[in-house]
Amino acid sequence: MTQATDPDRWARLRFAIIGPLLAAPPARGELSGALKQLSQKNWRHPVSGTPVRFSAATLERWYYTARQSRDPVAALHRRRREDNGRQRQLTGAVIQALRTQYRQWPGWTLQLHYDNLVALAAEDASLGSLPSYATVRRYMKARGCTASDHPNGRPPGPSRPSDASKAVKSACSLRLPLGGICRVGTRFCRT
Repeated sequence: MTQATDPDRWARLRFAIIGPLLAAPPARGELSGALKQLSQKNWRHPVSGTPVRFSAATLERWYYTARQSRDPVAALHRRRREDNGRQRQLTGAVIQALRTQYRQWPGWTLQLHYDNLVALAAEDASLGSLPSYATVRRYMKARGCTASDHPNGRPPGPSRPSDASKAVKSACSLRLPLGGICRVGTRFCRT
């Protein structure tokens, strides 16, 4: 088995770091000093091979995890997140708001949809707490909701604006209902 495909590489690295502490436990009150010394050493990253350091708090967590287990190497394996492979919850109200936005403005970027969802949530408390941008992006992409091309190949608004602020206001007024947030390039404006 090669280094890149070895699933135990992280557990063995963790055990190699704290193993000496398990074999010869420090005297009472000396654990923090020993952990601090270990945290100042460079270790070889098990995947990339680059030097890496771990904080004393991380090493302490590994130490107590391994110490309380019958098999310390198995206890130091990387744990999969409990929600791995499952999408985080989007409330029905948030989904409906996203569908409505996408139906009305399919040419918007996903970031613009999210920014407008944030603005809508600020006005409408029934949406509740919003998920992160990444969650909304995954949800939209999984349903094929990506920015579609404008029929004539370019977004609405002036093609060669003479003033950047006029271009932002012009593009926003063409694309957004009142009260929305528009992002054109790196600038935001409210309509």
